[in-house]
Amino acid sequence: MSEQHTGPRTLITGGFGFLATWVAAGLIRSGHRVVLVDNREPEGTPIWLSGLLDDPAVETGRADITERGSLDQFGEVEYVVHAAALLGVNKVRSAPRETLRVNIDGTAVALDYAARMPGLRRFLLLSTSEVYGSDAKGAEESEWLSVRTGDPRWGYAVSKVTAESMTAAYGTEDKLPFAIVRPFNVYGPLRTGAYAVGILAAQAVAGQPITVHGDGSQSRAWCHAEDFAAGLIRCLHAPEAIGEAFNIGDDTNDLTVAELARLTSDLSGTKARIQQIPHTGPDIQSRKPDLTKARKLLGYEPVRDLEAGLRETIEWVRGGSGELPLRLERTDWPQWAADGVGVR
Repeated sequence: MSEQHTGPRTLITGGFGFLATWVAAGLIRSGHRVVLVDNREPEGTPIWLSGLLDDPAVETGRADITERGSLDQFGEVEYVVHAAALLGVNKVRSAPRETLRVNIDGTAVALDYAARMPGLRRFLLLSTSEVYGSDAKGAEESEWLSVRTGDPRWGYAVSKVTAESMTAAYGTEDKLPFAIVRPFNVYGPLRTGAYAVGILAAQAVAGQPITVHGDGSQSRAWCHAEDFAAGLIRCLHAPEAIGEAFNIGDDTNDLTVAELARLTSDLSGTKARIQQIPHTGPDIQSRKPDLTKARKLLGYEPVRDLEAGLRETIEWVRGGSGELPLRLERTDWPQWAADGVGVR
């Protein structure tokens, strides 16, 4: 994918994961070298399936993000993207203390490492849209954040609110040039684990009933992973992003879960029936980003078509969720200038 690998060096924690893989692909296209750090072996992970490990612009390494000084082995970098986190509703519910420990301590380790980089251009924290609480429709970045502290289901959101506060503190005390991204619902090939689009696609491909919790009236706005990566990379490069938080998602693909299930069934060609099942716990009724700030300061615009993206994801699931070399469709990736001054 890369034609050169002499650009800035960017370290990504949680580097073998789904979002990190798409971000790495976009960074390589933009002329960066990437250092992908994770606490597991790469085999079977999204980065392994993507084929990016063969790119000369990619380095990999293993580290426990909660151990102080664990990132020092990777030397100096100009950008840090902190994507490592313990997440997933079921995992968060079953391991609330571990969720808080990993996400808070891991952020402290990443911030400490970044603050000691003499040529650091940007530290970017991946937060979450869950910091807006149970109703995140049209939430603006300037709003007060409100999450429940007594319910383990919200431990992930609590940990990310804390991580945002820690990041801002480093900005104040250490003059750390930071930006915060709050991802909304992101889908696409290479995403493993239990998440709505993946579950619906797997059920549809197998010809099984597509299960919808409750009446399916919960709404989500789905963003293709490539669009998300493009927004994050703009946060890394834009001077206007320093010290700011941004919603990154797609505000044009607002569907109820029932509508998403029917669309997935149709696109799969199996015409799988929809089956309603009881809720297993508290749910977010509506989640849709307000992208006004991202559009104004970053020039961000999601462009990937939902039906095409779902079809792409369904075909990946149909093929066994195996290897899939990434192909980026966007043509507006920023390019690192040959003189190293910045992007063009």
